[in-house]
Amino acid sequence: MSDETWTIIKYKPKEGCEEQFIESLKRLYQLMRDNKKYDYLNDFIKIDATGEYVQIAKMPSIDALIDGQVAGLEWLDSVDHLLERYPDDSRTEAFSGIKIPLD
Repeated sequence: MSDETWTIIKYKPKEGCEEQFIESLKRLYQLMRDNKKYDYLNDFIKIDATGEYVQIAKMPSIDALIDGQVAGLEWLDSVDHLLERYPDDSRTEAFSGIKIPLD
């Protein structure tokens, strides 16, 4: 098995907070690009049907994911006021896993 790790995180901005949330995503994206410690891919998509934004990140290892959690949670705290809560009272819906090699 590969150590390559993928994480998917969904966010739902409150009505009227979308532009401010996008600006915050740009700051997060820049923060992750500036972190030269790890080589990883980090992109975002918008689900038009639900108004949610999805972060898709590929990291070289589970350790890289864990190492980035503090900065990620600090960023999440900074945008808490912009986000709707999910039914379990979480600010996000997320999951991560190690890539399964198929070749």
